[in-house]
Amino acid sequence: MFPIINLGPLALQAAGFFLLVSLFIGTWLTSKLASGIGANADAIETSILVGLLAGILGARIGFFLKNPALFMNDPFSLFSLTPSMLDASFGILVGVLTAVIIAQNKHLPLWPTMDALTPLFIAVFCGIHLANYANGNAFGLPTSLPWGIELWGTLRHPVQLYAVILAAALLLWLLVHTQLLTSTGFLHSGTLFGVVLAGLALNTLFTQAFAVEKILLGELDFLQLVSLLIFIGALALISNRAFPARKKVGVMLSMGSNQNPALHLSQATQMLSDKFRIRRQSSRYRTEDVSGDKSTPAFINQVVEIETDLAYEELRAHLKSIEGALGREPGNKKQVTLDLDILTYGNEVFTTHKKHIPAPDMLKYTYIARPLAEMSPDFRHPANGLSIERILAQITDQSAVIKISEVENGTEG
Repeated sequence: MFPIINLGPLALQAAGFFLLVSLFIGTWLTSKLASGIGANADAIETSILVGLLAGILGARIGFFLKNPALFMNDPFSLFSLTPSMLDASFGILVGVLTAVIIAQNKHLPLWPTMDALTPLFIAVFCGIHLANYANGNAFGLPTSLPWGIELWGTLRHPVQLYAVILAAALLLWLLVHTQLLTSTGFLHSGTLFGVVLAGLALNTLFTQAFAVEKILLGELDFLQLVSLLIFIGALALISNRAFPARKKVGVMLSMGSNQNPALHLSQATQMLSDKFRIRRQSSRYRTEDVSGDKSTPAFINQVVEIETDLAYEELRAHLKSIEGALGREPGNKKQVTLDLDILTYGNEVFTTHKKHIPAPDMLKYTYIARPLAEMSPDFRHPANGLSIERILAQITDQSAVIKISEVENGTEG
């Protein structure tokens, strides 16, 4: 084992070094995935950092509460950097609670945030096992296999390295499945978190079979029992998130036209109401073409919210059929009889067929955000939790968006 890493004149505690490196790598990868799926990367990073600092402080306070007599003669030793004077369990509790409170204050949505955190979970899992390997903790059963390690006078299974190798394979799968952290790769948010949680639980369930140190609950290994329960819970989560029961969800749609727009938008609204219940709709707005092409006629845009139990792909196909029925020519961006875009699909965050939901244009263009703000002033982005006021304030698009009519109770006024 190697509890100390010597780097020139520096002597670093190996366990702490591995944990800090794993936190750094995990946070960096989490930030990349958060950006890829449209989550609030800055808020997630802040929650992690503040949670980490609070966890370290909590670990020292926890150690003090358990061992107050050690500080009676030298109270200032409470502020020393001695790693052994930390209560890990209390520190983890304080750190996690702090991160959760900050995440809630920043209105981070649960499932997209948990999906974004999956690289951090894997990295910290590896860091913990590498720290155990460095200190000789959680060592394995005796073995005669050639890759056994010498510990306490016996050749033993490198249980910690087994866990790291399996976790590294899970991380590789994550990178491939998410296309290098640019999407979750699943239609329903939360599924990715469930898969990674199941993978880490299965990893522990397997590697713990080779470990010497066990906390027994009767004849059962307590850690394996907990891992099995987590694995079963993760499978239930995957089933619930990946294959939800069909139910009605609210879907925000952006409608636009620059060819006889009043007629085509009214026809589109009628065709939508024939199939779906229209919950709300905004006023109509005259907008400039965002490409800046002055030869393109001005658009009339509107945002509506419908209620549907159609799956996303079914809904998208139906909207395309409405566009086609009103004469939309695919690929023609100058003469648009009707453009129907899905902005949100319930609270889901996903990428499918190169379509991102929620639609990224919602964060870029005023012609979408302003009607949405009028129709739904309490709206929060399903991926990053930003309020519609904050979204409008951050948009740099300067194209003209002018309200031209009011819609009240579903009829123009």
